[in-house]
Amino acid sequence: MIEAITGVILAGGRSSRFGRNKALEHLGGERFIDRSIRLMRDWCRVVFVVCQNLEEYFGVDANLIADIIPNRGPLGGLYTALLFSPKEWVFLRAVDMPFLERSFADFLIKRTLERKADVVIPLKNGEFEPLCACYNVRCIPHIKRVIESGGGRMIQFFQKVRVDAIPEETWRKVDSEGKSFVNVNTLKEFEEIVRAEKGNPLPNLLKNGNL
Repeated sequence: MIEAITGVILAGGRSSRFGRNKALEHLGGERFIDRSIRLMRDWCRVVFVVCQNLEEYFGVDANLIADIIPNRGPLGGLYTALLFSPKEWVFLRAVDMPFLERSFADFLIKRTLERKADVVIPLKNGEFEPLCACYNVRCIPHIKRVIESGGGRMIQFFQKVRVDAIPEETWRKVDSEGKSFVNVNTLKEFEEIVRAEKGNPLPNLLKNGNL
């Protein structure tokens, strides 16, 4: 395990397109939230679940932390995680990302600890993937200013910090299909994920990138 990084699962989304809390859906015999924690624990001894309703996740094998500024989306969740993190870095993942390629996580964390940056983040189709990235506590004051000004985009503070953007051709060497970025937004996409757990391919999900 990597001692310098806190694993963070963001589970505060409203799941409006899905119709119910995705984090509590079962996949391969375990809930999304439990799967996310299990995958993260391969690298991080300390794991946080940042959410709005703590009671929904009582009993999970992680530290539960409520958003200190409710209803501010993933940026608010990241801000909360960084404030509470006992480590300098957080490895952030969304709860609806059911796959994490070991080779990709190894690569991302190794690069994070080697580079002199504040954010280490992959690029996909020319855009940042902010919900599968590493952030340093040095980002805290910059995120705070964005939130206080009424902003809410995950990348809105990037111009104020050192960003190590990982080119797609670089990370695809360790996750050629981009499975680590697949996420679930709708019931139809969830059904395709369930089929994949039974050995079927994920052509549509991989093609779409972010579902």
